[in-house]
Amino acid sequence: MIKAKTVVPNRYWILQENNQKIGNIEAVGNAFSVKIKNKINTFSTLGKIKQQANIDFEPLVKSEKKSAVNEVYGYATSGRPYNAIYNVQHQVPLWTRDKKSKSWYAAGWFRLQQGRHWETVFCPKLITLERYAHQGPYHTEEEANGQSV
Repeated sequence: MIKAKTVVPNRYWILQENNQKIGNIEAVGNAFSVKIKNKINTFSTLGKIKQQANIDFEPLVKSEKKSAVNEVYGYATSGRPYNAIYNVQHQVPLWTRDKKSKSWYAAGWFRLQQGRHWETVFCPKLITLERYAHQGPYHTEEEANGQSV
């Protein structure tokens, strides 16, 4: 059986038999041109190609879009980082949530002391780190929780 693999959706297909290219299908105006071993046939619809030429169309496999890496200096962030900097005074990578934001967030996992207890927090605000004792940044939550106080 001849299989048609989509190259350009609804415009161009490669025809294969036993994993060997034997031809192609191309949309030309309101019709489809099927070329197999130097023979060209024209069909009005894809359905007629399936019936008359005995060609099986493989379903279109959508490739997954690569998600943008949300990192600042190797530390994960909770959103898309803008204005990424490394704050030397606090020794933490900082970022904002949008281009005009005035709120700075620290990238990565931190341990914050609130009262007598230590909490593990992901991407706290810079002002939180300035107000409370903290440890970090850490690359993972497990790494942050593994630290003894």
